[in-house]
This record gives sequence, C-alpha cells and structure tokens, in this order.
Amino acid sequence: MAKFTKADDEIQDMVHEIASELSLENFIDFEALYVAKNKEVVSVSKASAVAEYLSNRQDLCLVIIYAEAFDMVDDKTKKLWLRMAMDNVNYDTEKDKITIGVPAITVPYGFYKKYKQEAVDASELALLTMQQIADKKEQEKQEKKNKKKTKNN
Repeated sequence: MAKFTKADDEIQDMVHEIASELSLENFIDFEALYVAKNKEVVSVSKASAVAEYLSNRQDLCLVIIYAEAFDMVDDKTKKLWLRMAMDNVNYDTEKDKITIGVPAITVPYGFYKKYKQEAVDASELALLTMQQIADKKEQEKQEKKNKKKTKNN
C-alpha cells in the first residue's frame, strides 16, 4: 500500500485556489497528499466513505501528487499539473453528486512528436465526432419515446 503524507501548505493553497477558480470550493473539500510512487504526476479521486468518516469531512476529494516529480519543476508547472487533474472534477448540484472524469483527448507521445498540432486536432475531432453520434442517438431515442407517448394518448 502506498504511503501518503500531507502536501506542503504552499501546495494546499494552490489546490484551494484552483478549486475556487473552478467554482468547486463550496461543494467539494480537497486535500492534497504526496505519494512516493505513482503512474501519474497528479491524480484526483473521491475519498472513500470510511476516509470521510474518519476525517469528519463530507464530499472529500484527494489530490494525489507524485512528490519526486513535483520537486523537479517550477510553481507554474505545478499549478498547471494540478489544474489539469482538477479539471476532471465536477459537482452536479441537482443530484448532489461528485463526478470525476470528463471527455479527454489522448495522443501517444511519439505520434505527437511527429505530427504536433495536427495530432491534437485529429484527436479532438475524434472526440467531437463520437459526441455527435451519442447526441444523435439520444435525440432519436427521445423522438421514439415521444412518438410512442403520443400514440398511446
């Protein structure tokens, strides 16, 4: 099991500043933790119910930071990394629910090195195309539902 330590106050302040920028500070309680080893530089996860109970904090999200990587960069880069990870967090006020994960583009590094912006644009187009298909199917589903409803009345 990974060993966690509380992140420095400077990092905690960055996390809370970003939460404020994202308008999440009124809904989600963030805690930044360092870990000695991680596959990602920064990741965000919802704390378990047990962790929330033991910390006496509701709607707690943990910002897990790979400490060694963070020590190697300047504050601007740290903030960008934090912001990129925290941009995945949303709070649905209607459902009173935290969701982590948003549509994202992925470009293999070697592919990016060769094609640069063209690779990013192609990945973005793939994401938008998939969303159009999903929207179209949802619209067809609604039309079918409405047609059935009017038929029964």
